[in-house]
Amino acid sequence: MVRRYFLLCLTHCSNDHKLSCMKAQKTKIINLALQGGGSHGAFTWGVLDRLLQDERLEVEAITGASSGAINAAVMVYGFAKGGREGARDALRNFWNLLCGNYLIFPPSFATFDESESHMLETYLALTRIFAPGQLNPLNMNPLRELVMETIEFDYLRSNCPIRLFIATTQVRTGKLKIFENCDMSVDTLLASACLPSIHHPVQIDGEIYWDGGLAANPPIFPLIFNCRNRDIIIVVINPLEITDLPTNIVEIRERLSDIGINTAFLREMRAIAFCKNMIAGDWLASGKLHNKMKRSNIHLIRNHALATQFTARSRYNTLPSFINLLYNEGHSAADIWLENNYETIGKQSSVDLAALFC
Repeated sequence: MVRRYFLLCLTHCSNDHKLSCMKAQKTKIINLALQGGGSHGAFTWGVLDRLLQDERLEVEAITGASSGAINAAVMVYGFAKGGREGARDALRNFWNLLCGNYLIFPPSFATFDESESHMLETYLALTRIFAPGQLNPLNMNPLRELVMETIEFDYLRSNCPIRLFIATTQVRTGKLKIFENCDMSVDTLLASACLPSIHHPVQIDGEIYWDGGLAANPPIFPLIFNCRNRDIIIVVINPLEITDLPTNIVEIRERLSDIGINTAFLREMRAIAFCKNMIAGDWLASGKLHNKMKRSNIHLIRNHALATQFTARSRYNTLPSFINLLYNEGHSAADIWLENNYETIGKQSSVDLAALFC
């Protein structure tokens, strides 16, 4: 009887061990790279919310530029305070406040209805003539108040469970400057989201910074060379290609804006694709670069609707209906991506880099 009880206990413990091992094996660690693009960052919010719901995934590090940087910092702060649900709550709180109490532009500015966009068009036209110091001499930036209300930076710096790499552009040199966990502050995030034509430049330790998307949108190499895990999921919110060629001056300006935002990202992805092709052909000598590039897997989550349905002007749209629309699009895109590509995580890239970027 005692022997039978002992065997039953061993069997039960063995089964529990197997279940825990299976659960551990199913957990996959990823790194995230979040593009910036104004209010289109609500699409990224939807993607992050869906990824946080999936307990099979853990995040080691996040890079971000502009609204991608803010999404990253808000998510990591929420995660530090309350795990997955805390991260989801923090993101929800930020975006609800943005389209509630902290409209970046009044509703008439933010609309994407062509017939009601005259105020926004007028303001954007003025930004091509006057500097931010002339249009906004008091340097009023509602984003500062919103970020300060959403994140306790002292807590974030001392209790950061996920690595952060926040992109900014150093105005003096034009170089990319990456801020990490210990550097996190409201000025760090405002620098990463500082559009030169709209916002006053942000000064940090005597240097002046502009939007991180000018130099890297988002930076990918920090995830390849500074992280242990190989899989990088890039959330793309800026169109990589368009279907209709621009024909009028407004469309031409918007396409130029898209190209400017994407140039640094496309250059970095082309370099990664080139290195991987060199490795595949045994043309690159073995070493740190060879090993890091060979083992890295690249994945993209994107939505063509952002390229085909919405103009560059809609990046200023912070109306609740629009923000919720983009959130739902992002949540759905991540859900579809997980269904189709989860098994590739840890094994291979889920996108043909050479076909897409070379």
